[in-house]
Amino acid sequence: MAQRFTILLHDYPYWHWDFLLEHGDHALCWRLLRQPCCDEPIATEQLPPHRLLYLDYAGPVSHDRGTVTCIGSGTFEIMASEALLSIQLNGLTWARHAALFDVGQSRSFWRFGVIPQL
Repeated sequence: MAQRFTILLHDYPYWHWDFLLEHGDHALCWRLLRQPCCDEPIATEQLPPHRLLYLDYAGPVSHDRGTVTCIGSGTFEIMASEALLSIQLNGLTWARHAALFDVGQSRSFWRFGVIPQL
């Protein structure tokens, strides 16, 4: 069954992009340390789960934590892969797949692509 994803541009505490994946009653979230693009690894930090409302939200964040703007959204399905997590994306024009890789020392990155090279 397809679930929802969203990529948000967030201006607090510094400019970054939040990649959210619907997961039951919350959204898993990763802070992307640069703008998402195809075929290049993007360093990421996993954040605590977010409320589902952020899958459809744009505007100010509570407690003076800046503003979020949606730059992409759609649905995803989990795919089999050697990556920690590999998903097929539906809704972006520039990427059809994404995979999360562990590079050791508690570091990981997301890689977005048009074809599954994951």
